[in-house]
Amino acid sequence: MKDIFDNVQFGDLKLNSRIVRTGTWETETSEGGFLTPDIYDRYEKIASSGTGLIVSEMFALDHKDRFYPYSTNMNYRGFIKDYQMVTDIAHKYDVPIFGQLAFFYYDDGENQKVESNDIAQEGIRKLQAEVIMAAKKFSFAGFDGIQINMGNNFYLARFMNPYFNQRDDKYGGNTENRVRISAEIIKVIKKTMDIHVSCRINPWDARKDGMTADESIAIAKELEKAGADSIQLTARTISQIYDKGEKHPFLVYVEKLIDAVDIPVVLGGSLRDMKTINDVLNSSTVEYISMSKPFVAQADFLADWKANSEGVSVCQSCNNCYSKKTSTCFKF
Repeated sequence: MKDIFDNVQFGDLKLNSRIVRTGTWETETSEGGFLTPDIYDRYEKIASSGTGLIVSEMFALDHKDRFYPYSTNMNYRGFIKDYQMVTDIAHKYDVPIFGQLAFFYYDDGENQKVESNDIAQEGIRKLQAEVIMAAKKFSFAGFDGIQINMGNNFYLARFMNPYFNQRDDKYGGNTENRVRISAEIIKVIKKTMDIHVSCRINPWDARKDGMTADESIAIAKELEKAGADSIQLTARTISQIYDKGEKHPFLVYVEKLIDAVDIPVVLGGSLRDMKTINDVLNSSTVEYISMSKPFVAQADFLADWKANSEGVSVCQSCNNCYSKKTSTCFKF
């Protein structure tokens, strides 16, 4: 029988549980981007409570990005010093930690919001260099890996999606070409740095001529071939894993994906109680579960779950922490 608090292997990393904490927004920084005591306290609670792996709040590349005001900042003077303290906190409890990079827009030097069809190959090289440099900064700050957010509607998700990308060069057309921009980034990171590379992707979207489940699996296989160490699933429309006692289509998809690749796959979703999570683990091939909003509502809730062998998150799924772009809960 699998349990969320099993000690497990995650690629080359050892985890103290199957739970992956995934961050979203960071709004508690002080002027200039420096971290406040509240942020260190939050990471202490998350790391000490039984979390297996921490994925940071989102970092953006450009101060003009759509979500930059709500994201963490890696371009201020104290970044290395501040985040070495964060990663030290995680490592004190033997918890690996990744820096999450997510950008909605990209400025190629000529167009602040250049899209996949319009960016020249010189702009693609500039983008790739900036992502690789971000990975190097994460490495300097003590992060064990980088998670590149290629899901939701972020820039690289749109680049890989046939709905948005109609290029007729080597960065457009078939799956391999649309993934090439990301695959080349991964290859350089893996060749030059000793860090884990995790890719966050969508299972599908609802657009006509957009990404299908089969296409998403093909994308994951291309990312694995390039050297990605793990895949984490995300989507704006994830609801419950179970629906009237039947398997949710998202869970059916993730089992197909797990079967198609040889790297760890993390399932995300609106999972809020220990029993349901263990039911998912023991009725499927899923090994790892990502949670986000429950950690906003109560950063150390896993400690109670572990002590009591049961538990339900106080998160009410009100979505205010997401919609209002804050790192705090509006109910607790």
